Amino acid sequence: LLKEGCKIAMITSQGGSIDWRTTQNPNGGDYGHHMSRAAFNIAGVLMAEELKAEGFPVVMLHPGFNRTGMTAKFSAIWDIEGAVDPAVGAMRVLHEAIKADMTKTGSFINCEDGLLIPW
Repeated sequence: LLKEGCKIAMITSQGGSIDWRTTQNPNGGDYGHHMSRAAFNIAGVLMAEELKAEGFPVVMLHPGFNRTGMTAKFSAIWDIEGAVDPAVGAMRVLHEAIKADMTKTGSFINCEDGLLIPW
């Protein structure tokens, strides 16, 4: 049961952007991660449509490149690519979640800069 003023912020990854795959993964690979993120993101879009009439915004949020166990295989480029501590990623998500409203429902947002990520 959703209460008045509720917002739904779905934490995802830019890895779910089909448009960016040819740039970021020109040789393919990492199927499971990218496929699961794309499926998660479309669930968010469908939920946004379903809850639109009730006035509950749903946004998909990419926290940015975080220094975690999952990204450790890229640790050599963490500094080059601007990877941040997970606490910073969490603050980015919180910032965008607070800003979420019905004008942004169904959006796929990069929390590093607040811009939309292409589908």
